[in-house]
Amino acid sequence: MAPRDKERRSGNPKSSVKQQPKKSGAGGKFTMGKAGDEWQGYDPEERRIDPEDGFAYTWDELVDFYKGKYKKKELEAYWEYECTPKTRGKPKVAKPEPKAKAKAKAKAKAEAKAPKAVEPKAKVKAKAKAKAPKEIDPEKDEKLAKAIAEVIPYFPFKKLEKFYDIQGLLHHPKLLNAMCAVMARRFRKMKVTKICGFEARGFLFTPVALKLGVPFIMLRKAGKMPNTISSGPYTKEYEGVDEICVQKGAIVKEDKVVLIDDLVATGGTLCAGIKLMEACEATVVECACMVELKALNGREKCLKAGAESVWGFISEDLLNTKAELPDDYKDDGQK
Repeated sequence: MAPRDKERRSGNPKSSVKQQPKKSGAGGKFTMGKAGDEWQGYDPEERRIDPEDGFAYTWDELVDFYKGKYKKKELEAYWEYECTPKTRGKPKVAKPEPKAKAKAKAKAKAEAKAPKAVEPKAKVKAKAKAKAPKEIDPEKDEKLAKAIAEVIPYFPFKKLEKFYDIQGLLHHPKLLNAMCAVMARRFRKMKVTKICGFEARGFLFTPVALKLGVPFIMLRKAGKMPNTISSGPYTKEYEGVDEICVQKGAIVKEDKVVLIDDLVATGGTLCAGIKLMEACEATVVECACMVELKALNGREKCLKAGAESVWGFISEDLLNTKAELPDDYKDDGQK
């Protein structure tokens, strides 16, 4: 605390500013001595800790700090009996490091600055192989294929007894993400530069391109985009004639592309896409789909048109989920 008020009384003579002076002869060099001795003041270098704030002050600093607040006699008593002397410890001298330790430090510093030796190619390849992600077990892929097949029902649609509805997969985002991961893993080995998806269900596989970090190119029907190159007319899987287009400059010479759609049926759309890529001087490394309808021989047509490979993740044999149709169901694909 700061110096006490004048009216303060205490039984402890060391805590009151109104205490009696020390007996004659009891003082030291810097305290009051016997009557008649001249007071020589406090040691200007001595510091004492003020209990009020915990900081160490010299006598002059303490007086200056409490100037105008307390009288000198009150401060003298406060300094003597309530401020505790600050001990003066001897400065620590750093011991010199042993020679062996100093040499070790210097060596470590030199090694850090020195350029690292180039590792042999074989060793670098071995390290890269160790860090590479492990291949997914084919059995796990098969389980995933079965799980996806269960959520893709078939409908009587467009005069077909079985029309597979991919909308069922979109209700299960985890399965869709897993499907795209399988595709990305496969295409990464092929070092593809672009993924091309057909309007409209092929656009659902945009995440494959995102996982690979390559551009996704939309292949759209004629009249849907400006500044395009056309495949020319082709016969669609079910009925009618159509035309597929890509924007100029989207595909360039020496691109390695994957054409992707929801399924391979007769191969008409995929073959039109292959023809379009050929016009752009790109290579179709694979025609990929979620489902391959093998009975319609689309695979053979695509290979003959110039695709290096045709791949379907789910066999039609697994697609046995029949849609639950309401009583008023109507095949509205017959228009």
